Amino acid sequence: MSVFRLLACLLIVLGLLCCPALAVDRLVFEGDSPYTGIQVYDKSDGLRYMQFGVYEQTVMRLSNPDFLHYAYTRSVMAGFAFAEPPIKRVLMLGLGGGAMAQFIARKFPEVTLDIIEIDPLVVEVAEKYFGFKPERNGQVQVGDGRRLLRKSGQVYDVIILDAYKAGGIPFHLTTREFMEIVKNHLSPGGVAVIHLWAEYANKYLRAQVKTIASVFPYNYSFYDNEGSFNIFATQRDRWLTKSEVQVRGERIGRERNFSFDLGQLIAEQYTDASQIPTRGLQGQILTDDFAPVNLLKEQVVR
Repeated sequence: MSVFRLLACLLIVLGLLCCPALAVDRLVFEGDSPYTGIQVYDKSDGLRYMQFGVYEQTVMRLSNPDFLHYAYTRSVMAGFAFAEPPIKRVLMLGLGGGAMAQFIARKFPEVTLDIIEIDPLVVEVAEKYFGFKPERNGQVQVGDGRRLLRKSGQVYDVIILDAYKAGGIPFHLTTREFMEIVKNHLSPGGVAVIHLWAEYANKYLRAQVKTIASVFPYNYSFYDNEGSFNIFATQRDRWLTKSEVQVRGERIGRERNFSFDLGQLIAEQYTDASQIPTRGLQGQILTDDFAPVNLLKEQVVR
């Protein structure tokens, strides 16, 4: 082999090492819905990703769907420790690739799982590329979550709010009026689990937290150390202590054969949600006639 060919080969190898995504990421699907562009990638880490533009929405290890890749999805499962048993019915707003729905369906087979997803293409992609099966993993209604929930007469023990468009939560799913709708569909011992991005990516986190607190008196905040908060909003007439929620979590994780320690997660993340500052404009309660999402995004956090 000539010196020039050897150098050329070395440059190619170095290029592959420096840019592994170009060499090993494989685009599995790409399409546009009325709401966003959707891509599915198989990446070098052995995981499959759903993206809305540049925003990741779901990650799944197809060989082990019980694996919850995102830390916030593991935190969401603490909702089963906050809710008063027995837990009979769960609602999810937002499907994504269906990772959480599949996990809940397998670990809590006695629970009826309802799912609302606004984008029909998301449902199609979840079924075709992420193994989601409506007949086994939860019944899906396609449509706007607020409208469908308002019309529903169903009451739930756990309501999981994880409805994101590219870049954030649709504003009409952030207001006090919407939280009132959620509260009206919770059982007396139920819990709403609300996924929020951290403040560096979400300049109206404080407003969201204050809005939730204006409807639900006893709220708990879990931060996953990866950029997401989960707010556990309850209708209880007292605080649930860390120890009692942790004991419940340990029992659930053990009995349901979780692949992670739910009790330890609760011990590490349990916090009174009021510890998130809500002062200033970022702490404005959001209402249907005042939800200045674009304005708040531009505010400098102080």
